[in-house]
Amino acid sequence: MINLPKSLTSDPDFPRLKSYIISVTGLSYFQAKEEDLSQRLLKRFEILGIYDCGNYLTRLGGSSGAGGELDLLVSELTIGETYFFRHSEQFDALRTVIIPALIKKNEATKRLSIWCAGCSTGAEPYSISILLRREFKHLLRGWMIDIIGTDINRSFLSRATEGRFDDWHLRATSEELKVLCFQRNERSWLINAEYREGVSFLYHNLITGQYPPRYEGPMVYDIILCRNVMIYFSHETIAAILPQFDRCLGDEGWMLLGYSEINTDLYRAFDLVPYPGAIIFQKRKKKPLAELSWPANPDKFPTLSQAQAPALSPAQTPAPALPAPPSSIRPALAAAAPASATSLPSIRNFTVDSETPYRQCRSLADIGDFKGALAVANELLMKEQLDPRAHFLRALTLVQLEQFADAEEAFRKTIYLDRKFILAHYHMALLYRKTGQAEKSKRYFANAGDLLQSLDRNSELLEGNGMTVVQLAHSLKSYGGAA
Repeated sequence: MINLPKSLTSDPDFPRLKSYIISVTGLSYFQAKEEDLSQRLLKRFEILGIYDCGNYLTRLGGSSGAGGELDLLVSELTIGETYFFRHSEQFDALRTVIIPALIKKNEATKRLSIWCAGCSTGAEPYSISILLRREFKHLLRGWMIDIIGTDINRSFLSRATEGRFDDWHLRATSEELKVLCFQRNERSWLINAEYREGVSFLYHNLITGQYPPRYEGPMVYDIILCRNVMIYFSHETIAAILPQFDRCLGDEGWMLLGYSEINTDLYRAFDLVPYPGAIIFQKRKKKPLAELSWPANPDKFPTLSQAQAPALSPAQTPAPALPAPPSSIRPALAAAAPASATSLPSIRNFTVDSETPYRQCRSLADIGDFKGALAVANELLMKEQLDPRAHFLRALTLVQLEQFADAEEAFRKTIYLDRKFILAHYHMALLYRKTGQAEKSKRYFANAGDLLQSLDRNSELLEGNGMTVVQLAHSLKSYGGAA
């Protein structure tokens, strides 16, 4: 057994290795997270018996094809966090706006093509299949539906093809829908064959791969989803990918992204379409978009844009769901929608120091305006998608709005971006305690306690509103955590 260093960051070839990894994966997150990258690389070094970056770079550069070292490293670097019907507001936008519009547009061809880029283990493509085959079954009878999920992690794709998921992946899915769409065994849920139909999975690297991702499939898509993927990419990488997505979208095609990935400066080739609790994009037409009217209270619109949302004409109004979808996959719009433009000043109206938006978010939460606080946090993330403080504040407001799955995801992003964000570990523990997940709660309390050990007792904690290390230590002891 070789003696590996505790860190690779002092290795003279580490900068070259880091640069190469980012160039082939797009994971610019590691640009500022060298120690995190070092620890993940050390796992591969130990397995391979390699002790320096130069040798590993040679090994990595010589690997190609399925099962090569690059694939194995990608499995260490990428996150498989996904679950069915993630971000319910976007699924409501699909249900009430996008799918009805495409059914009308594609009536002659009777074909619907959807690309889920960065699909992880497959929950997103299968969620769309369930939505289409349950709620639009009669309208889509005789149609060819093609849903392709792609990812850079081949092990994720293997699991996606199997179609087997644990309870965690179905945490936002009702018991009724689980019974209707899955077969249950002791440990997992296997998706039913009817929802596999038309769904396929393919390896694709958004940085180095061809566009569209396969020749034998559709050359253009009606919808492209790339949610919670580009948050890890650099501004330059995103700017290079978007024209490819534009080219792969058919006329009047739609694009859905994760909320924290939206930077309007990069998306000028698309029309930004506000929707209650979500933002969607439509490929820009040669003529102005026809105005649509939403079947929703106007004061529920996001404050991200003053533009009027496109509207469904009466002819486009979707038929009643057959059967009616379970309530668990319908968004609680009143709880999820950000505050209206009339009730919350945009943070762009403030011209003071850079801390103002954070103070505004906390102040709104302090007076109980959690929707307003959420809107400010969302706007912060539009400006800087890799801001752990904004993700943390967003997570806190989501907890207050009882959107626990989204809150957990926001805390995870906070910790992913800053593993030493003590209060993110602490509040994740409180969330797990609140939702009855005792073991996970205990683990995150322990994480917070461990991180406290190296700090001065009187130091104030980031986003702690004056809370000191010693005060948090007392709180941890009250919950039985180490401190």
